[in-house]
Amino acid sequence: ATDAAAAPSSKKKAKMHGVEVDVEEIVHGRMVDGRNAGASTPWNMDITAHGIYAEPAEEKEGAKSDKPPKRGSIGFEFASADAMLGTVLKYKDLMEVVIMEMGVINLEFYHNFQHVTLKITVPDSDKRDELLKNIEHHSLGRPWIHGYDATVKGACEHLMHAMKSKEYGIGLKLSAIPEFIIDVLLKSTLFAVDVKDIKKEGRWPLCFLGAMFWLAVFSWMMLEIANEIHYNIPALPSSFLGITVCAIGTSFPNAVASILMSQQNKPAAAIANALGSNVQNVFLAMALPWVIYSYQTGYQPINQNVAGITEGVFWMMATLILVVFFVLLPNTCTLSKCNGLVLIMVYVLYLVLMSGETFGWWPPLMK
Repeated sequence: ATDAAAAPSSKKKAKMHGVEVDVEEIVHGRMVDGRNAGASTPWNMDITAHGIYAEPAEEKEGAKSDKPPKRGSIGFEFASADAMLGTVLKYKDLMEVVIMEMGVINLEFYHNFQHVTLKITVPDSDKRDELLKNIEHHSLGRPWIHGYDATVKGACEHLMHAMKSKEYGIGLKLSAIPEFIIDVLLKSTLFAVDVKDIKKEGRWPLCFLGAMFWLAVFSWMMLEIANEIHYNIPALPSSFLGITVCAIGTSFPNAVASILMSQQNKPAAAIANALGSNVQNVFLAMALPWVIYSYQTGYQPINQNVAGITEGVFWMMATLILVVFFVLLPNTCTLSKCNGLVLIMVYVLYLVLMSGETFGWWPPLMK
């Protein structure tokens, strides 16, 4: 399961413990799942007590190499530095083995904020059972091996497992509760179009529409919570909650997704994710509600009597100019660690200035 060439491909052929499989590595982020595709080249993968290792089939069958085999780490070994959790996917990070339809097995790895799926296709049912038995044996039975259930029953089983499992710490057990609530809402309404079920992959447009509906619901809930905080704590203005709780809450997942992409040695994708999400915020997240509200009011002019809106637009323009300036410096189209630190300091400065203006500590810079 190693990137052997730059040519794109949806899956990679491999042999795992003598079982012919298709392997696909998927990283999970906010905007999209990234697939680490490589050339469709044969690889021999063997399950041992030390882990699962991969080496090119032609190397094994050809002349012997003087180099020692790469068997120094416990887990799934990847030759490419672009592998999504590093060069090795370790057994200790393997939390779930999900048995899907049509011979597909998903190996779910969790490490800190990162979640990677190794998607394995084994058409032969006997070979698939042999593979599952070997994984369970050599991983010491730690992963939860189960079938995928797109209904609420699956959400309940996941919660029960999280509460009973010794592999889950107190943090994971606590986070399993809100995850269960959200899972119940999603699975009770989207089970018929859940694209994780291979037989329903063709229903992705309906799944997308359902996801957009729930995204709108959760966004509305976030705004209602901000309004309730302001109502119960009048000292915290809505404008302050907007630039802190709401802004950080919506942008933090983008930051995590960009970090994941940077760790995969994909800086262009990380920057595109950050810029693309903000373009969407301005041209869709603002424009669409504006159009809907205008339609409801007979397209009457909307009075934008919002404190600090002029200064906010100024900060947006200044930030964009600063990013373009960094990009045009020598070593064109690169952003260094120093550039990142400067941008972080600019954001902190913006947060301090806007907070001071909101609470009346000093007059606004622009009116």
